[in-house]
Amino acid sequence: MFVMSTGVIFFLTALLAALAALLVSAARSLRGPVSRRRVEEFAKLHWLPVTAGNGNQIIAYRATTRRWRAAGLLLSLGVQAVAGDGLSIQFWWVLAGWFAGAIVAELRVAHLGRAPRAAASLARRQIADYLPAAGRWAVPAAVTACLLVALIEAVRAHTDPDQSIDVGALALWTVLGVTVGMLTLASQRYVLRRPQPHAEPDRLAADDAIRSRSMHVLAGAGMTLVLYCVLGQLTAAGSLTRPTTALLLLGNPLAGRVLAYWPWSPARPHLGPHQAAA
Repeated sequence: MFVMSTGVIFFLTALLAALAALLVSAARSLRGPVSRRRVEEFAKLHWLPVTAGNGNQIIAYRATTRRWRAAGLLLSLGVQAVAGDGLSIQFWWVLAGWFAGAIVAELRVAHLGRAPRAAASLARRQIADYLPAAGRWAVPAAVTACLLVALIEAVRAHTDPDQSIDVGALALWTVLGVTVGMLTLASQRYVLRRPQPHAEPDRLAADDAIRSRSMHVLAGAGMTLVLYCVLGQLTAAGSLTRPTTALLLLGNPLAGRVLAYWPWSPARPHLGPHQAAA
């Protein structure tokens, strides 16, 4: 019993420490300049040379994304503080707020401005140019899991009416999960097809890197939010086990963050092979 109590205390302490770190980071993100280290981290993820021409472009991207992520986290925390629905669920919703803010941020990023004469690259862009296979399949796989859980639990509720399954909540989480997944895929498509005006090669390279990072973040955040809906489904169906709870509550956001920050050198379809390698 003592070992169990120690484990619970350790878990709660770690959870509080993680939450405190998120809050401090969020508070700092709402104000203050983007540090040189943040710019260098972004450039390193995409093997992108930072120049005088594209430096401000990268800074603007980092400032926008961190502001919206912090806003989502703090808003979620405020709602949960009012609702007061328990520490673990509160932590889940705080993380969900961060990922939701991340999705909004990627759609709010300013892209390259138009030149004096309207012109845009006509090169065909493909999602594989900006996202690895894991990122391309993350959201569809999560939506598939959501639908499978809904089907399995619906069959179980039909064949065994004595099961204490909240069918209404199960349906709500299913609709929410599928909706989030579809909106995420539509957002990725929007980012992919966003016009790319003609500009200097270094600015085009930064635009490609930003486009790639947006799609990575959308994949990681979308997957995480859909799998949180799966957690809601299993809770409504009374089918949660401790390993499943740990996997979805803690492992899920870790996987989403790893995917969001996965290093990737985007293909540059608007350039020839020699220029792209330069």
